[in-house]
Amino acid sequence: MTSSAVYQRKRALIIGINTYPRDPLQYCINDAEDLSATLQCIGFDITLELDCHYSKFYNVIDEFAERIQHDELVLFYFAGHGKQSKDQNYLLPSDYDYDYRRHERHYITDHAINVQYIMKKIDDKLCRTAIYIFDCCRKLIRTRATNENQGLSPIHPPPKTLIVFACAPGKTVQDETQNGRNGSFMENLLKWIVTSNTDIEEIMKNVASAVNLQTAGFQLPYRASSLTDKVCLVINNSQG
Repeated sequence: MTSSAVYQRKRALIIGINTYPRDPLQYCINDAEDLSATLQCIGFDITLELDCHYSKFYNVIDEFAERIQHDELVLFYFAGHGKQSKDQNYLLPSDYDYDYRRHERHYITDHAINVQYIMKKIDDKLCRTAIYIFDCCRKLIRTRATNENQGLSPIHPPPKTLIVFACAPGKTVQDETQNGRNGSFMENLLKWIVTSNTDIEEIMKNVASAVNLQTAGFQLPYRASSLTDKVCLVINNSQG
């Protein structure tokens, strides 16, 4: 099998938001903090932001992207509320408070962060590999109802990119925990992401299987990839 690339640096931007004017969440900050600590232990430089408002969210993205170098692995993780509007995906900052004065598709463009903006800022830096993990579209009530306004729209990854959703496009995740601290996706991601000499796509396959089993089929993580090389977050050279 092709050996994994060696990176000049592994860099991660991690954002978790619990506090919203409406529909506050419970476990996103835990998830963000725990992923941050885990990635730091395996050699990532971490930027962690919690409960950031609209302006801060954009500033953090811009400052993070400015530091990216060409031969780096970059990981972006968001836990909080997300929405789609007219086939565009948006991440909601802590001060997002739709006022119903006009259709939300107009409000959201001026008060939320377009995922394509984040991806373009990172893609423009021509880093070696980019990984995006969207652990959002959380609800307090579990429903299997199909609604095109639920969840996120599928995203076609730019070159050398892996995109992971905590649930399938158009679906939602119940904001619940089975270990008393993390959502089901993060609970299982933390178990697998430290596995040495294992391709990130294999890790995400294992996470998806575990989450689907743990939630009795309710939640099935989704991924889209344009990676062409094996990507290992942890390399142990003592293993064959």
